[in-house]
Amino acid sequence: MTIATPFALPEAVLTEIANGTPAIQAYRQYLGYSINDIAVTSGLTAEEVDKIESGHRFEKGYRDRIARVLGLPDGIFEEVSNVPGAA
Repeated sequence: MTIATPFALPEAVLTEIANGTPAIQAYRQYLGYSINDIAVTSGLTAEEVDKIESGHRFEKGYRDRIARVLGLPDGIFEEVSNVPGAA
């Protein structure tokens, strides 16, 4: 039996989110990826990634594709969506 443990974002990312940076952008920048890096790897366009980071709501699957590229669990961005500016 495997017991799931909650995923915690690094303190630096949480600080950026608290300062108004959208969650996806904060974690992407923390890892040193560009918008184009995420777009190519996720199969989304750079424009779509930029819009998602800016708070435009796309299908949940789009945010989950970005989460997987960043090595995060699906749904992580919904968990932090109550933070102002989170995408």
